[in-house]
Amino acid sequence: MNSLRSTYKKILLDYPNGRPTFIKCLVARYLNPSYSVLYSYRVGYYLIHSKSRFFRLLASRNRMKMVFKKNCDISFLSSIGSKLRLAHPIGVVIGANVTVGNNVTIFQNVTLGSTGKVGEEKSYPIIEDNVVIYADSIVIGNVSIGENSTIGAKTFVNIDVPPNSLAVGNPCKIINKKK
Repeated sequence: MNSLRSTYKKILLDYPNGRPTFIKCLVARYLNPSYSVLYSYRVGYYLIHSKSRFFRLLASRNRMKMVFKKNCDISFLSSIGSKLRLAHPIGVVIGANVTVGNNVTIFQNVTLGSTGKVGEEKSYPIIEDNVVIYADSIVIGNVSIGENSTIGAKTFVNIDVPPNSLAVGNPCKIINKKK
């Protein structure tokens, strides 16, 4: 359910450190770029899923501000879990219908989206919990990135990555993490 109360709780859950209060969240919104992008996403998600046409127009305006001012394009139709950490949110693109789990870390210039092939149904990746995606990586298509996995820098992922593994290179190679 997309209520104002649940949106407020999600904004508080995204607070980076310590016990959040509304005032601390507002200060972080203006001083922490990662939290600012998440705050804009949460508000936009609430607005785009409202029944009011005016709120949906505000959501479009909010998205354009995020693209032009923060250089980050996150679709409000994507589903993002709590505690997403955008280490450097510049150039991050998250397409519609992408599912991102909890405690995920994404570095700069990462793209999560569909293949964009003409005549093919668009399908988007699923990123499970506790995943780290390093800079300049691309994850496209109907793929699943398993829990506790790591995607190395400049990796092109178009195959499923099993849990507890490392994906590196172009083309993507899967390496099981040592326990």
